Amino acid sequence: MNNKEVLRSSWVWNDSVTNFVKSKIEGYCLNVPCGLSDLGNVKCDLDPKKDDIKKVDMNKLPFNDCSFDTIIQDPPWKIGFYQRMKPFFECVRVCKVGGLIIYNAYWIPSTKYNDLLKIEDIVIRQDKPFTNTSIITIFRKLKHLEG
Repeated sequence: MNNKEVLRSSWVWNDSVTNFVKSKIEGYCLNVPCGLSDLGNVKCDLDPKKDDIKKVDMNKLPFNDCSFDTIIQDPPWKIGFYQRMKPFFECVRVCKVGGLIIYNAYWIPSTKYNDLLKIEDIVIRQDKPFTNTSIITIFRKLKHLEG
């Protein structure tokens, strides 16, 4: 066996998680990174697995500020601590004021930005007993991200 990392195929949420997230979407929606998910008007991933998914780096979203009503982000779980902030704030940047960011991870982004974002809901997700959990945090963007 060589020392190269083996890439695993993308996964997709089970129906209950997909339906929950779908029920929260408002308006024009971006899903990044989307894996194999069909949720969202615009679906992006660094390694697209379907023809309708755009190849996009979640750290440098090619969209104008305030372009989407809802952003879904389910970042890679093995992303390093210091690499978690940039993709989250790219989502904040492209989300319209008043829009939602639906964020799934096993961490919660900082809540010190109370004037910029408001947490509307926090849901603990566990697919089966004794399996890993994730946290779905739903943020409402209150104002424009400054400089």
